[in-house]
Amino acid sequence: MQEQLKHLVELQILENKKAALLRSRKEAPQRLAALDTEFARFESEYLLKKADLEHAQKMHRSVERDVAEMEAKIARSKQRMHDVKTNREYQALLKEIEDSKAEIAGREDQALELMEKIEALVGEIREMERDVERRRAELEQQKVAVEAETDAVDARITELEAQQEEIRRRIDAPLLKRWDFLVSRQRGIAVAAVQNGTCQICHLNLPPQRFIELQRDESILHCPHCHRFIYWPDHPDYAVLQETAETC
Repeated sequence: MQEQLKHLVELQILENKKAALLRSRKEAPQRLAALDTEFARFESEYLLKKADLEHAQKMHRSVERDVAEMEAKIARSKQRMHDVKTNREYQALLKEIEDSKAEIAGREDQALELMEKIEALVGEIREMERDVERRRAELEQQKVAVEAETDAVDARITELEAQQEEIRRRIDAPLLKRWDFLVSRQRGIAVAAVQNGTCQICHLNLPPQRFIELQRDESILHCPHCHRFIYWPDHPDYAVLQETAETC
């Protein structure tokens, strides 16, 4: 078994695990934003419903004022009837009173409709208020859970980086330099397993002689296509490492 290759494989396994955690770490703010957006949407609906209620209540008060004014107008007209001198003036006041009564009837119908709407809105808003508080509490719980998960991920990443640093000290400088180069250029993957003569990362076949050499495990080889370090996971010594690999 090539000890240096073993360390490169170990380093890649840790890199794969770290990359998965970093992806999860990157998704955390997006998950929190999605939670905030969903709550904001529901809260917006609640606030719009409250605005509808306030508008209906304002309209109801306005109608009540109009009715009161028209009733006062009728009272004044009735008072003036005692002072009229002609039948024409008397008939004009009667018409004015009847018109006001008809308008009052229409306004009272409008007030009744508004009252029914207000009662319905009050019931809906009361229910939504409970939902808003419940959702707000759930949102805070979810945020705490995501933040705790993020802290755990950060701690695990720190552990993996410490393990990587320990392994890096065992790798020859030229190999480590190339590993760093490949990681930076090859989507974070510098080491690839080869199964049945095929690189499991670029999915291209190795020349038969190269695959035979790889199985002999006598030197460190590279994929002729993607240029990553390669190893044969069916080799007994590498099989143990392969069990913990995620994308190698």
